[in-house]
Amino acid sequence: MKARIRELLRAAPFQPFIIRMADGREYRVAHPDFVLASSTEVPQVIIEEPDGRTHFLSVLLMASIEQAPVATQAA
Repeated sequence: MKARIRELLRAAPFQPFIIRMADGREYRVAHPDFVLASSTEVPQVIIEEPDGRTHFLSVLLMASIEQAPVATQAA
């Protein structure tokens, strides 16, 4: 999972994605600057929200990672 997150963070162009935890919580990653997924063996990802809140997520408790839906403009 951590390798997949790093892959998504390096994607060009970057596309927002959602990390879904085993307990149902979801974390939307809108920009790569808000995430730390180091290449160490520590099974943890750190996400900082735009409002300054920080979340330390265990990779072991991640259920899925998926591309965020693209916002569409109304006609």
